[in-house]
Amino acid sequence: MGSAGPFLYILGKLTHNLMDVYDQTTRTNNTFRYLSQKRIYMNRERIKTHLNRSIHEFPDIQIIPPGSLTSGETASAMISLLQSVYVNHGIANNREAVKKDLESGSLRTWLAKSDGEFVATASLVKQTNGDVELGRAVSRKKGAGKILMASAAISHIESDRPKPIVAEVRVADEFWGVPNSFATQHLCFELFDLIPHAIAPFFSHGSPLRNESFVLARSDRTDRRTVSELAREPLNNRNMNGSPIGLTIIQTKPFKIVVPKENGRSLDPLSLEEDFMWKEGFTLFPIETTDRNLPLIGSLLSNPRMVLCGIDHFLGKNDKPIVFIGTIGADTKMANTKITEAISQPMRRDLQTIADKFVSLGNQKK
Repeated sequence: MGSAGPFLYILGKLTHNLMDVYDQTTRTNNTFRYLSQKRIYMNRERIKTHLNRSIHEFPDIQIIPPGSLTSGETASAMISLLQSVYVNHGIANNREAVKKDLESGSLRTWLAKSDGEFVATASLVKQTNGDVELGRAVSRKKGAGKILMASAAISHIESDRPKPIVAEVRVADEFWGVPNSFATQHLCFELFDLIPHAIAPFFSHGSPLRNESFVLARSDRTDRRTVSELAREPLNNRNMNGSPIGLTIIQTKPFKIVVPKENGRSLDPLSLEEDFMWKEGFTLFPIETTDRNLPLIGSLLSNPRMVLCGIDHFLGKNDKPIVFIGTIGADTKMANTKITEAISQPMRRDLQTIADKFVSLGNQKK
């Protein structure tokens, strides 16, 4: 997400798919069980002040709010902008699905024009679990991206205040002429005050094709401990010895998701090496921290190519936190990550350390 824009897949869809396939959570009155029930919201007045200042600074940028164009026109403009920056954006091949989402109201898209040309886009995407994603944002003109993202944020705060905002925040440094993510980080972490709970190189995009790290962040988290502290807490002082449960792959694209399963594939060095660690791309192991799963978690974390990279915002079906463990194929081209001062120093150092581990695991040959 952001003025540079990522190859963005919906954060809520990732979590929701995990829950549907792996049954890692239950619903009560159509809500999911959260790690933290207290919700906080972005500062509307501060964002409005920033928005008004930006509009005054860039008077040539024309804002086109949702509903101003037909669904077809909006879908075409958004997809064209995403492709112009990221070449192979994930939604580009499904224009009809984008139109349907626009017509149903689950997708609300802002566009910007300058000198008669579309120069930026940003969207709010309603998730099946009640979250609202702020994303699908790219900008080809200075100032346009932050104007649209701030406009979308204000619209959300004023019309959907009970709903949490979630985002996949691009945190890449400049890469082969592709712009860095510093403006995106400023907006998400400083202006919108979204709080991270995971980081990993989830997505690949662009030309040259490469994986970049994204931070998963939310508006309704109150715990500002580092990602590593959050992920280690449910594992502290617990016995991880024993025979690991099996594994099963539940998703292969845009990245692999592997979860525990009785009578699943056995966890052994050969299968890990052949199936995940040396195959191009990212693999995520989201594992609920039950006693049954602890030997599996311990076995994964004993492998030097596995990285403890975060925690799910939602509890599992046994009311235990779900930790995220990830690995990247050694042949995977990786862009460097640069976490800026838009976030607190302890969090910044921790996110940078985790991201650098993934970079060191990629960009090599077996």
